[in-house]
Amino acid sequence: MKNFDFVLWDWNGTLLNDLEMNLEIVDALLSDHGLKGPVSKEFYLENFGFPVSKFYIKMGFDLSKEDFLLLADEYDREYLKRLPQTFLFEDAESALASLSESGVHQAVISATKHERLVPQVRDYNVEKYFDAVLGTENNLGNGKTAVAAQWLRNSGANPERTVFIGDTLHDLECAKKIGCTCFFIARGHNSKEKLLATGCEVFDDISQAAARILGSTN
Repeated sequence: MKNFDFVLWDWNGTLLNDLEMNLEIVDALLSDHGLKGPVSKEFYLENFGFPVSKFYIKMGFDLSKEDFLLLADEYDREYLKRLPQTFLFEDAESALASLSESGVHQAVISATKHERLVPQVRDYNVEKYFDAVLGTENNLGNGKTAVAAQWLRNSGANPERTVFIGDTLHDLECAKKIGCTCFFIARGHNSKEKLLATGCEVFDDISQAAARILGSTN
């Protein structure tokens, strides 16, 4: 017997394996703006979060002098340029398929701008598994709690039968906002230690989380 009827999947770092690409982009931004780099993977995993503007400050950007709107546009251009060389985690599609075949409803949610997210999901050929593809109104990385709350209102999902699966502490914030369970996959944009400290269930890969949802593991 499955443990949940609805799954909200985070996109970046959970289904899409884009951590290394993000490290490359932030290092390029630091270099282009004359700031010290590169950012270590350890620093990134411990400090990345939402709103992304706070993370930029931690990296050394002075947002009283730098226009964050322009920085976000620079990041966005580099991300889209590099995206074709980035792939889903190898167990992502099989997990999505097994959940779908078992009658679990799924949606994908991201802080990515909606008009950018939809073609990304389509290009990776996983759109068919989702009842909804949920992005934000802009590319400023302010987070997705409002998007999650609106989805819950519109979907009719029971929060007690819903799980939010992500890779950062912001995903827990979203889960709390809509009153559902949160699972973490520990290979994205926050460290495993940081995720474990929340008390939520943490998995090493997507297949483990899918098995937990379907009730085939404890």
